[in-house]
This record gives sequence, structure tokens and C-alpha cells, in this order.
Amino acid sequence: MIDNDLDKSQERALAVFGGDAVHGGDIWGWSRRLNKPVDEILDLSASLNPLGPPPGLDQAIARAMSGICHYPDRLSYEFRETLAGKLGTSATCLLPGNGSTALIRMIARALDLKNIVLLAPAFGEMARSLAIAGRHFHYLLTREQDGFVPTFHDLENLWDMEPSAVIFSNPTTPAGTLIPRDILDSIIERAARRRVWVVVDEAFIDFADEQARSWACEAMKRHKRLLVLRSLTKFFCIAGLRLGYAMADADTLSDFAPLGQPWSVNTLAQAAGVFCLGQDEYVQKTRESMDRWRREQTAALDELGLGPMRGVANYLLCRLPGDGPTAAQVAAHTAQQGVLVRPAASFVGCGEHHLRVAVTTTEEQQRLLAALRPALAQKVDRV
Repeated sequence: MIDNDLDKSQERALAVFGGDAVHGGDIWGWSRRLNKPVDEILDLSASLNPLGPPPGLDQAIARAMSGICHYPDRLSYEFRETLAGKLGTSATCLLPGNGSTALIRMIARALDLKNIVLLAPAFGEMARSLAIAGRHFHYLLTREQDGFVPTFHDLENLWDMEPSAVIFSNPTTPAGTLIPRDILDSIIERAARRRVWVVVDEAFIDFADEQARSWACEAMKRHKRLLVLRSLTKFFCIAGLRLGYAMADADTLSDFAPLGQPWSVNTLAQAAGVFCLGQDEYVQKTRESMDRWRREQTAALDELGLGPMRGVANYLLCRLPGDGPTAAQVAAHTAQQGVLVRPAASFVGCGEHHLRVAVTTTEEQQRLLAALRPALAQKVDRV
């Protein structure tokens, strides 16, 4: 399905994403509203590693404190070199940022193009940043029955739109489904022939398997107009520090880098990044635990009739029964119990009965289910 009204798309992005709807994770605001301490609230509206930050990170940050009297390293040299070693690429192909969202803003300013297409649903900050930058764009809506994953039929529609840039998420947002490699390769092949920019939000790719994680470094060699955005925030549970990076051909990044903010990654975040990248045991434990918890939580939500999509990320997209309360009503009810979940209607292509919940531990799943059962059973008035 194609949304051809460019002005409507831009206005909708500014209206829908201009306020609180753009993000989950407002635990501080809910702490004030509920008059509860933060540590008494279970925030499953934000998709973070339930293991918490890697053990020893606090000491690494404490050791870096002696450097905060100086401006941060503008090149984030140690972090970039460490990251390049992990990814098997050159440090010149990496651009760190204050979370991937800051890099999205930078790219939106840089893509001064006339026909930008977003595969939807997608992370709301993409559309919001494009709208703020005055970029005209429209959506190509993927289908729920396909897991919100683009198909080859969707790609034919995409190229019929003659885009100058294509933007999408992998894993998909908010479904968490993985785009097949043959679809990704087809996009890159056609984009390279047409000299079309491709921006891929891979903020949650570290939760996927090795084949999915390795695709970007290989694809960069085939298409110099490919930009991939990644985050350490989610996997390493360091949302309060903010750390992400862009990956692209070195010449491409050298053109984009001047549009970013100077000293965009603070000294403590750089030190945290270096430390986190060395925590191989934590990484393995996260992937093993997440696979187990995702299976458990999927089965439990299935029993409630919510039919979560089968994804690979650390969140699950559910469709609530159409004759029951909306996702916003459910979220408001669970919030009163100190459990935050995410209504997904702000994602273009999702509706009022789509609800996203972060994957969490076996113990915390019981708290989630205890909050969901009465929330789903509440009586609602139909207009």
C-alpha cells in the first residue's frame, strides 16, 4: 500500500511524533505521575536488556571520571578502533554518535532529496526527523499478514515509486521480525544500479543471529550509498548514557560527519562503549537468555489471546482482540499497577489494538501477566 500524499505524510509526522507518542521509556515521568520510585516500576515500554548493564561497567565509568575535566575525544578514537576490531571493518567506516537518534537527525539534514520512501511501520524518529528537516517523504506500507516484512511484491511497488532514498528498519519496528537476506540483497542491488540512497536502522540487530549481524559490513562494499545505524543502548542497557554509531563507506561518512555535533559522544559514554565491547561472556548470556525468555513470553501472551508476532528482537508486537479495550486503555490500566507497556498506534501502519511489550525475565513476566489480565478484562464503552 502506497501513501502518495507527501504533505500529509510530513504533517502527520509532526503531529503524531511531536509529543510523547514518539517514544516509550518515560519512566521518570511515570514515576512522578504515579508517585512511585523508579525502581518500583517495571518499564516494558522501552526495549532494553533485562540483564541490566554488564557487571563492572560502573567501575569502568568511575575510572573514566578523571577525564571529564577535558573535552571528549572528538574522534572517539579508542571506541572506534575497538568497534572496528569487533566488526572486522575499518574505523574510517564508523561514525559514533550520541545514540542512533542523533545520527538519524544528522542524516535527515543531509538527505536533501525529493523522493524519500519509508517502509512502514518504522521507528517514529525517522519520520519526525525528516519532517523537522523539511524533507518531503511518503510511506510504503508493509502488511501485517507478512509480519510487516517487505516482500518482493512490495519491492516492485517501491521501485515504481522511483525513490531517491529508501529507509527501513531491520529487525522491523515495532514487530521485531527479520527481513530475509534475499530481500535485503535485492534492495541493495537495485539501489546501487539506480544510485539510490539506502538507510537501514539496525538498532536491535545485536539480538539477531550472526548471519543477520554480518550483512551490513558485506553490503557496504557493494553500495557506497548505504548507511546503517546501530545502537549499544538497547543490547547493553545503557540508555541513560546514549551511544550508537553509523556504518558506511569511508568516503560517504566523510561527507556526512561535518553535519554532526562536535564532541557528540561524551567521555563516560566512550569509556562505557570500550568496556561493553569486551564483554563476550555477557553478550553470549544475553543472546541465550533472550531466546529463552522470548519463547516463554510469546507462549504466555498467546494464552491471553494476544497473538504476538514471532520476531528476533527483545520486544513483541501483539494485536489485542478487536472487541476489547484498545492498547492505550490497556497501557493506562497496567501503568496504575506500575507496569509500563507501549501502545503502537503511533507507528504508521499499526492500529489502536496493537501493543508492544519488551521481552523480560521469567520472574518479571509474571508481574506483566498479572497486570495485563485485569487490563484486558476491563469493560469499555463503544461509541
